[in-house]
Amino acid sequence: MTLRVDPELLKALKERAAREGRSVSAEVVRLITRDVDPVRPQRVKRISSMGMFADFAAPTLEEFRRMRRRFSSRVSSTSARRRST
Repeated sequence: MTLRVDPELLKALKERAAREGRSVSAEVVRLITRDVDPVRPQRVKRISSMGMFADFAAPTLEEFRRMRRRFSSRVSSTSARRRST
């Protein structure tokens, strides 16, 4: 696919891609998918991850706390059952 882009817009896109730790191509695909793909619901802005997880969004603090509570309660109930047997 060929796309003509204003030089100033391309410069801004390159800067944004670098800030996000992505290639320009990956950033274009992410932006198009976010704004055009009707299957994916809009989400709140996420903190980007790093390294091999760069394409994944980190959970919000509230999501992390909720997952931690759920995990802790499951671990507690499992260990209590094991002690009682």
